[in-house]
Amino acid sequence: MVRYCVAALLIVLAWLTPGAAWASSSSPLLAQATGVEVPEIDASAPLSDTDIATFAKVYQQVQTLRLQAEQKMAKAVEDEGLTIERFNAIAETQLTGAAESSEDMAKIAEKAKISKKDDKKFKAAVDRIIAIRQSTEGDMEKAIEADGLSIDTFNSILERSADDTTLQRQISDEIVKQTLAAAEPAA
Repeated sequence: MVRYCVAALLIVLAWLTPGAAWASSSSPLLAQATGVEVPEIDASAPLSDTDIATFAKVYQQVQTLRLQAEQKMAKAVEDEGLTIERFNAIAETQLTGAAESSEDMAKIAEKAKISKKDDKKFKAAVDRIIAIRQSTEGDMEKAIEADGLSIDTFNSILERSADDTTLQRQISDEIVKQTLAAAEPAA
């Protein structure tokens, strides 16, 4: 249930800030928002074991940051006085209503029986979600670059893995290997 609700939050984020997505093959996890063209990286070049190990480590860090952000987003919604379900319902009306102006949003809200109070809460929650997302993207960039990967390289490997089951398996195996290695000293 929480995963669905958080997924809806992320859909709203993508809708609110086009051009910056979390992770998909069509828009990289950390697409640079500076307007700088992301250079193409040779997708046929083989990745070394070191590249895969570094990516696997960083990917785990990025996923942890993403999950923490999702929890903060859900809390932000609840702190504004909306349930996740109500937030999602309001977001759904705006996604399906194709609001292009504040007048359109007002008409959609009226049609969907969204009170002005709930609309105000929704907008406040969205503002907080955007701030959380921006902060998290900065943290993700730092985590990636701290291990010597560029954002472009990280995105390239992420995109390549979407269509390459062998690469997916290599990354997954490396994540398991790293997780087991990290658990050994604790045992």
